[in-house]
Amino acid sequence: MAARRSTGSRTTSSHPSTHGEGLLDRITDRIGLGPRTRLGCRIAGWLFLVAMIVAGGTMGIPTLRQRAMARDLMIESPIDVEFAAAPKWIVSDDTLQEELADTVRSSIGEDRSTALRSGLQRSKNALEQTGWFESVNQIQWIGPRTVRIDATWVIPAALVRGVLPNGEQRAFLVDSRGRRLETDYPISSNGLPEFPVIKGANRSTPPAPGDRWGDDVDAALSLHAEIRSAEWYGLIESIDVRRYLENRELDLRTRRSTINWGRPPGNATIAEVSTRDKMKMLDYLVEIDALDTSGLVDIRTGNADLVYGQPQDR
Repeated sequence: MAARRSTGSRTTSSHPSTHGEGLLDRITDRIGLGPRTRLGCRIAGWLFLVAMIVAGGTMGIPTLRQRAMARDLMIESPIDVEFAAAPKWIVSDDTLQEELADTVRSSIGEDRSTALRSGLQRSKNALEQTGWFESVNQIQWIGPRTVRIDATWVIPAALVRGVLPNGEQRAFLVDSRGRRLETDYPISSNGLPEFPVIKGANRSTPPAPGDRWGDDVDAALSLHAEIRSAEWYGLIESIDVRRYLENRELDLRTRRSTINWGRPPGNATIAEVSTRDKMKMLDYLVEIDALDTSGLVDIRTGNADLVYGQPQDR
């Protein structure tokens, strides 16, 4: 009769060790540890392995960072400064672009490395002090040679005639809020022909860059916003605010005429017609070729009174 297999031989043939059981399981089996203890040993082993990996990575990161910094600092070429989504007026002004780029470069100084943030923070603070930005949103390294600026620019709006402390007359650029910008031009050229000229400001000495010029300049800017889209806008050479301090009235100047506009838009007296009616009167004067004449045109009351032969102080 064939011999029957013993229970012991069956057990021995199906023992887990024949399937490549882990070293940890074999050790715990031999020393007789319970299931919970074995689970705890497994968890401890995994935690130890993770800790070793983290420690190795942490030890390696400073070395890699130092190598990257050393590589960046060896670059001798100047930093390229890019202004993301720069407005048209700044793109056309190479001198101002270079001045602002130099501000960034000098602020970064010796901290020229993609691994460092201190130079970028100094650059952000320096650009915000120039008066050319509503806000500087982000400055970041684009590789070891390029810095990109993401900012909200101010909007240049007009040139205000003023006088420097040495007595020289200049045309000073202001933004849409009436704040002086850091650029001025000789009176003879006015610098930027696409911008209106504001004459006769009560404050002849310009404020510091970034500061408002005054209420009279604000009033002129509000009038300019109303007339800038008119077909006859090209005939207007300047907005005169000399009478604003006394009676809050503004004048428009053409090559040969003075147009008494009256109060700024939104601040008219009861006797004045609306801004819309004033615009219609100027449209009519252009139609009959009477806007640019040698005289004074009063449009405040609805009757376009034209007075010839009254020379005006230009």
